Amino acid sequence: MSNIHVQNDYDFNISSIGNVYEREPNPHWRYDRIVNHEAYIIAFCKDGEALYGINGKEISVKKGDLLFFPKGLVRSASSNPMNPWSFYTVAFGIQFLNESSKEALDRLDHVTRSPHLYRLPSLFAELNLVWSGKRSGFVIKCKSIIMDILYHLIKEQDRTTHGSAHYNAIEQTANLILSNYKNHFSIDELAKLVGMSDSHFRLLFKKITGMTAIQYQNHIRINKAKDLLLSGECNVTEAALSVGFQDIYYFSRLFKKLTGANPSDYITG
Repeated sequence: MSNIHVQNDYDFNISSIGNVYEREPNPHWRYDRIVNHEAYIIAFCKDGEALYGINGKEISVKKGDLLFFPKGLVRSASSNPMNPWSFYTVAFGIQFLNESSKEALDRLDHVTRSPHLYRLPSLFAELNLVWSGKRSGFVIKCKSIIMDILYHLIKEQDRTTHGSAHYNAIEQTANLILSNYKNHFSIDELAKLVGMSDSHFRLLFKKITGMTAIQYQNHIRINKAKDLLLSGECNVTEAALSVGFQDIYYFSRLFKKLTGANPSDYITG
């Protein structure tokens, strides 16, 4: 059985965690041309300021900034002696499940600054606390927090790439579709919701999600139906009706088109 394809999605696991540190302010903190060939690094500026040198560019780092360094990146840095930074830093390994995920992750900006990253202080504080305590289950908890941090980084860079206003508008309509997946929304309805013309909405939705709005609606409904079938609680007709399809034959054709298998192939037991 093949899965519904989502364009350009990230697919990786945190394979290991090398260290988690909380650094206190130090006006003399600096390093020159450091490089880590074994791990990815993320850091979060709690307070103060620092200056990084990366690929010939100087980057100012301030309170609330998230730093991301792929393996092999050469960088220099120093704390502002008049306002030394304090920060969390995490070194970890990644198991990529496809090459495109590695390429996409390695292209992310090295420093991200945004008001939408307001959850990061609590996430890093929790990560540091769990890692320091090393109680039962701490490894899987720490890996899950790192994945959550990376998710916020990826989402924020998507927002920056497409522009906050446009990105938020498409997020609003995508969430509406997800929350009301049994309904069939027209392009006109969705475009009016965010105050756009039909053509502009079509262009932005496809650019940001990788799918048309109609494809996205079908994607959500078929995935929901697949889960219902795999649960063993529904037959094909019941699953189709549960996700908003009245025409069972159309549902079956669409299901096979998107998954590569018949709905009945997903019935367990």
